Amino acid sequence: MPRVSSQLSDLQWVKQVRDLLIEVARASLADSPKLPESVSTQALPLAQKAQTILQKNTNTPNHHTSWQSQKSQWIEDVRQLLLELSRIALAERPKLPENIAQRALTLAETAQDIQEVSDDSGRDDLSGHDDDEADDSPPETALSVNDLFKRLKESLTIESQNSHQVGDAQWQQLLTLLDMVQDTYNRIPKS
Repeated sequence: MPRVSSQLSDLQWVKQVRDLLIEVARASLADSPKLPESVSTQALPLAQKAQTILQKNTNTPNHHTSWQSQKSQWIEDVRQLLLELSRIALAERPKLPENIAQRALTLAETAQDIQEVSDDSGRDDLSGHDDDEADDSPPETALSVNDLFKRLKESLTIESQNSHQVGDAQWQQLLTLLDMVQDTYNRIPKS
């Protein structure tokens, strides 16, 4: 049972990381970019938890199937960014790096993917259906709302890269707004 509890707390960490990274991206894309105040209190504990997850992952036998081992490079990237944000927050004159929004959004997107996969596997485990049983679910062509958000984001990212003003702040704002809309949608209770 401790394994389930540990897995749950790791997934809670992923959610906290995602929320903080989206907050950092929003703040860095504002008219006057600045680091959110929450970074000074959250970044270091989250970075320490990342280190704990990485250490636990290397010390656990048969860990190759867990998301923690599959995403160990992502966990390390998150840890490095959180440490960087913590150093910036402690600086006398905090100055955000230019690419911080893009880095934060990329890592937040992976966090969202981890959450979705974990949610899906949890539903599969709880459903108790065999693969051979008849299924009343819609055909494979029907996409979830999160899949549609992901496709829209991919299309907009490609379009922004093909535009004449690559890296334009308006494109970044649009992508951030899309993340905010998706985040809000995911918080709405569903029946």
